[in-house]
Order: sequence, then structure tokens, then C-alpha cells
Amino acid sequence: MSNVKNMMCTTLTRSMPAIALFGRTAFALVFIISAIQDYADHFGGGGGPLEKTVGPAVNVMTKYGSKVLTFYTGMQVVAFDVRLLEFSLITAKGTAALWFIFGQSMPAYFLLATQMLSTVIPFPTNLNDFTQNLTLVGALLYYIGLKHSIDNLEEGEKSKEEEKEDGKPSTSKSKVN
Repeated sequence: MSNVKNMMCTTLTRSMPAIALFGRTAFALVFIISAIQDYADHFGGGGGPLEKTVGPAVNVMTKYGSKVLTFYTGMQVVAFDVRLLEFSLITAKGTAALWFIFGQSMPAYFLLATQMLSTVIPFPTNLNDFTQNLTLVGALLYYIGLKHSIDNLEEGEKSKEEEKEDGKPSTSKSKVN
């Protein structure tokens, strides 16, 4: 029975990086598909939710800011298109999803920021979009917390090994002497 247990433990520890890579790839695929869907929805026709909700306010601020800056400084304000902001959010989400596959924490924080911006800024009119975005935010927070706890666990094991090597003689040396 212990041979089977040892064999299972060794098999799992050897295949765990491959399983983790598959999991990260599957999770990143959700964000990549979401970015493709956002691109199709926002640029397919009529603009996306950001252009409909924030667009008029940005246009008013651009016109007012242009008049004020031209009056006081003589500089012209470049017209700002909200579709550029939408495109940058979609591109950031896709890029962070590709980075996420490599298993570092930074792309997860980047994905979290883009997901928060795409959830909060264009207040969604569809409840399904809002709940989907909140679900992805929750999954990212769970991943970040799990990654943080694993990193702390590895640091603790390394420090215990260093203390064992530096502070106390090992049992094999004491038996020989």
C-alpha cells in the first residue's frame, strides 16, 4: 500500500507543473475569448457600452477644455475618441491573458485592473455581463491569494532548510562521530 502511495505522490509531483500550465491556459482562454467577444460587440456596429455611456461626457469635456485651453494658452486640444479607450482596454485584457499563461503574479494583477475597469467604467446595462465580470474578478482574486500563500509557504520551507543547514548538525554526522 505504501508503494502505491509513494508512486502516486511522485507521479503527481512530476506532473503538477503540466497540470498547472493547463489550468492557467484554460483560465487565460476565458479572458482571450472575452476580449474577442468584447471586440466584436464594441466595434461591430454602433459602438460599445463605453461609447454610449461615457462618450457624451468626454465630448462635452473635450469641447469645454479646448475652449478654455485655447483662450488661456492658445493650444488646441486633440479630439479624443472613446473607441480608442475601449480598444486599449480590450487589447490590455488579451495581452494580460497571454502573459498569465507563464504563471507570474504580475499578469494576474494586470488582468484584475483591466477587468475592474471594464466592469466599473461602462456601467453594464446587461445583468449577465455584470455578473460575468464579477465572477472573473472573484476568480482572479482567488488566484492571487492562492499564489501569494504558495509563495509564502515556499519561503517558509526554504528558511527552515537554511536554519537546519546552518544551526544544527544533521543526524547523519552526529551518528558518525
